Amino acid sequence: MGKKHNKKRFFCVKYHPKPDKKFDELVTLSKKKIGPTKILEFHVVLDLVNKKVLRADLPGLEHVDYEKISQHYRKYYADTIDEFVK
Repeated sequence: MGKKHNKKRFFCVKYHPKPDKKFDELVTLSKKKIGPTKILEFHVVLDLVNKKVLRADLPGLEHVDYEKISQHYRKYYADTIDEFVK
């Protein structure tokens, strides 16, 4: 990737419901800018550089701060996120 993508790092999560009422979680890391239409494809979009929640469409949550949601995903994906942000 060129220099223009160096500071655009996004953590995106999409959930797919399964018949047993559980969910499959698809995580995507992107260096490219996520536009408004693309954001709508995901349930959670975090800007890892500016430390902002761009989208958090989760049942029962109206407002989630970046630190809280980031800590949740870092429990499972810390190594991957750290490697990506380097």
